[in-house]
Amino acid sequence: MKKKGLTLVELLIVIGVIAVLAGLLFPVFTSVRERAYITYCVNNLKQVGSALHLYAQDYDGFVPPYTNFVMDVVSERVFYFPNSNDPSLFQAAYEPYTRDRSIWYCPLDPFAGMDTPRPPGRGTWAGFMWGAINHKATSYDINQACSLRTIAPIHISSPPPKKVTVTIDGKSKEFILGQSYALDFTNTPYPKYYIGINLFFDGSVKVTRQEW
Repeated sequence: MKKKGLTLVELLIVIGVIAVLAGLLFPVFTSVRERAYITYCVNNLKQVGSALHLYAQDYDGFVPPYTNFVMDVVSERVFYFPNSNDPSLFQAAYEPYTRDRSIWYCPLDPFAGMDTPRPPGRGTWAGFMWGAINHKATSYDINQACSLRTIAPIHISSPPPKKVTVTIDGKSKEFILGQSYALDFTNTPYPKYYIGINLFFDGSVKVTRQEW
């Protein structure tokens, strides 16, 4: 007896059903992956927060005078402490308090451990941030207030102001400062918002989702 195969119509129906199922399941898989990434980064930043507080306990409550934000450090270096962007100083400060160096790097950072690459990627929040920080010491954006003259050293119980005007040698500049100590960021599958994972000076970690 001759075995009957699928007709063209039946084959198209099967392909259509598979396409519909894939369309329904893809957002679910994307959501699960996003949540897994957020959980991983939140755990990392909680460990970073523990290291931050251990350091502060040994140094009268003050945090390391370091920032890896390089845009203004390069063009307006006079407003920052000398060597404020030196990754070796950051690593030396936290080495006694960190068992696993990997907690300082974002799993999505293709430039982890590299000197400031200034990669392309304009037009997205993460693309902008990737090029704005030095990835040598950490993938996280460390608040520039930590090494800003007249503001630093920052005490762990007194977060920096949201806005400050600094005058050095007759030269003034206004800085808009974040309230968190460190910020992790990433592109998401959704172009209308970005996710930020913030470590605050009190050691708490908060996930924010901001619309463009």
